[in-house]
Amino acid sequence: MLQLYNEKPVLISMKQNKSVFNVEFCNIKMKLKMCQFKLFHNYLMNTSENLTPDTHTVDLLLVRDNLNVTVSIDDFLELWNGVQSVMATEFGFTRYRHQT
Repeated sequence: MLQLYNEKPVLISMKQNKSVFNVEFCNIKMKLKMCQFKLFHNYLMNTSENLTPDTHTVDLLLVRDNLNVTVSIDDFLELWNGVQSVMATEFGFTRYRHQT
């Protein structure tokens, strides 16, 4: 298991064969395939566009069993930062352009 990002309360790791990402945050553990991780990244990007200075919590809809989770803005930003860091290091993705 390779740790890609580890800041409280977010841990993102990847199996050695790079096929499964483990994402843990706020007592939630997810195992995502590479394509699911990229979709999760897109979801967080879209969610972040709705943040305002008055935002204190963020509601996330996770696919499994239509799980609705409310996280603090600090936890959301840490999760978003972690996912973006992994996208940049593993896939060469930056917010403004995708490198192949």
